[in-house]
Amino acid sequence: MTKLPLGSLFRIILDKKSALRFLLGTIFSLSFSVAVILSTVGLMNGYSLKLKSALSTSNGDIIMKARSGFYSMDEIDNKLSNESEIKSTTHILKIEAFALANGKSKGVLVKGVEPKGFAQVSGLELSDLDQGVFIGKEFAREFQMKKGDSIVLAFNSKKAREMGSAILKEFTVAGIVEHGIFEKDMRFMYLNRDTLQQTLDLRSFTANEGLIKLKNSNSLEMVENRISVTYGDDYIFNTYWAEHQVLLDAVEIERNTISLALQLIVLVAVINVIAFKMYISEIKARDIFMLRALGLSMMNFTRFWYCMLALIWLVSVVLAFGQVLILDNLILKLPIFQLPGDIYKLSQLNILLKIDDYLMVYGLSLVWVLIVGFFTIKKIGGKSLLSGLREEFS
Repeated sequence: MTKLPLGSLFRIILDKKSALRFLLGTIFSLSFSVAVILSTVGLMNGYSLKLKSALSTSNGDIIMKARSGFYSMDEIDNKLSNESEIKSTTHILKIEAFALANGKSKGVLVKGVEPKGFAQVSGLELSDLDQGVFIGKEFAREFQMKKGDSIVLAFNSKKAREMGSAILKEFTVAGIVEHGIFEKDMRFMYLNRDTLQQTLDLRSFTANEGLIKLKNSNSLEMVENRISVTYGDDYIFNTYWAEHQVLLDAVEIERNTISLALQLIVLVAVINVIAFKMYISEIKARDIFMLRALGLSMMNFTRFWYCMLALIWLVSVVLAFGQVLILDNLILKLPIFQLPGDIYKLSQLNILLKIDDYLMVYGLSLVWVLIVGFFTIKKIGGKSLLSGLREEFS
């Protein structure tokens, strides 16, 4: 039996330019199909993880609220000090207000925080908070404000309601913060907690929301469930993403559904692979049967056939990886791909893929390609050498 090198077989099969162009088109169509699926899965992953990351900024790991509204900070701190999983806690006085600046007004959420403790829990540095108020990036852009400008906040308190008016107080913009979520960057403002308590004539130990930072974030849900059982009669505990849990669940379901639906695109590309194989088997049938007559074993030809399929698949997935990188690092950065943050929460999308995602998409595409190879080889091998020679050389 003749053992022809695989390289020689490739040169014989692809000696015509039309065959080479067909091969390149097949590779590109398969790579583009795989890139579409990877990009879709990556965008869904990126949206979920970026949203969670942005939600954790200013929220810590667990959010705590009293069922009665306001609570005593010292009382709950004494209780939580017995929890070994908790790294640190901080307490916030959160109040609705109206902001007035440059002839415009907007409803905002003012958070009175203790800067050092708040930074330890949330990672948000507000070092100059004693000098005024911190505003969000989107609010600053919308109201054309910068550090050092003046802003008036209108508060509604029990004392003010009794007098039939609101509490108006002017502050200096001490800084501009970015949370990464449009809604927060538009509505959230930060004051020193002592300043806000004095403005509203509240006692110094009063707060209405607590933030908890854990030593190990991997045990977040377990700790949240346990302390909810322990202190659930008086307090409500939620993970930092709980307010957007429905949205995150919907994204996860959509990711899985779309990933399966987009396999149809891969099937279209696989049809191109089938067409290429049929094209080769037709225009090169005489060469194939001549090689078999000269001693090329069916086993060696089968090995060549699968090597060609593997090469098509390998080059396609490498090209797909490059296309995903181009999409993520160049195309998605263009202004026309900016999302309306007030609708989608985030204004910038990124592609984030895990090893499992690559294995799933690449693996399924390889399965389709190998199925094509199996049936093609079965068709060629089903024709005897004698009948093939008679048909091609008659």
